[in-house]
Amino acid sequence: MIGPPIISIIIPAYNAASWIEACLGSVLAQSFRSYEVVVVDDGSDDATAELATNSGDPRVFVLRQANCGQSAAINRGVAASRGEFIKILDADDWLNPAHLEEQLGVLEGRQDCVAACGWGYFVEVPEEAAMREEQANCDYDDPLEWLVDSLTLDEGMMGGWKWLIPRAVWDRAGGYDEQLGLNNDFDFSIRLLLASGGIRFAAGAHYAYRKGVAGALSGTIGSKGMHSAFRTTERGCGALLAREDSARIRAICADRWQQWLFRFYPEYPELAAQAEAQVACLGGSGLRMSGGRLQQALMPLVGWKAIRRAQVLAYRSGWGAVLRWKARRRVARLHGGR
Repeated sequence: MIGPPIISIIIPAYNAASWIEACLGSVLAQSFRSYEVVVVDDGSDDATAELATNSGDPRVFVLRQANCGQSAAINRGVAASRGEFIKILDADDWLNPAHLEEQLGVLEGRQDCVAACGWGYFVEVPEEAAMREEQANCDYDDPLEWLVDSLTLDEGMMGGWKWLIPRAVWDRAGGYDEQLGLNNDFDFSIRLLLASGGIRFAAGAHYAYRKGVAGALSGTIGSKGMHSAFRTTERGCGALLAREDSARIRAICADRWQQWLFRFYPEYPELAAQAEAQVACLGGSGLRMSGGRLQQALMPLVGWKAIRRAQVLAYRSGWGAVLRWKARRRVARLHGGR
């Protein structure tokens, strides 16, 4: 008698001792029981590996490696796993008990589609994370249409953790680019979805995404992070245009480059110049830099570049502490969706 398929849950972990037990607890509470858990300790200097090893469940095993980054850790975990399906789970996040069962169920045995899940932010209590209402929360036979809707109608959240991935689709996509850090999921998820036969949305699968963790990959800044963001934008937009070189895809890519241009300028002039050239080549972008009322009033008068130069100067002069305080307040308000 053939049993249920095995789901390989891959958890890349770096200095996650504060959260790894709760993360693993959410896995061990799953209603679907045919799984293995591969925790890849990416050179942690805390008790992450020890806590994961002591989980008490024989389905959990730990791989240790020197610090090579999240992308390399995920790829190593997948290579060492044996399941027919792959689920990525960040070490500080949480799955609701029905998550795996719901995602596997909506695939209805298909090995060419990926399953998506609902998601929401949390700060302290993952069970209180309010799931985001998104236009792309439905089934798609054409993965390109999911990408278009996500990038134009929603937040464009496409973390690798959103998906339950048949191994055949993972193999066609080629895994993560290990040269990428910041924004690595933009490249990965575009390639993954375009290698699939569609997306099936599992409304009962909830993913709680921890917000406000110091040192989290999504908050990485600096030259290495900015160069990664440039490369993943280049790769992701290139894949979109290779699938459909149309006015709508060019507009999406122009806006994506414009978003990063706002971040690159003026501290990374070479990246900013290349991003600006990409925007122009794609036909331009009408995207405006976000900001408060004063900034929006000044924008037509002085231009966004002058405002960015003033922001950088102010940040270096101590305004950064105020911005970090404001960021902490915004994160606090996300708790429980409030």
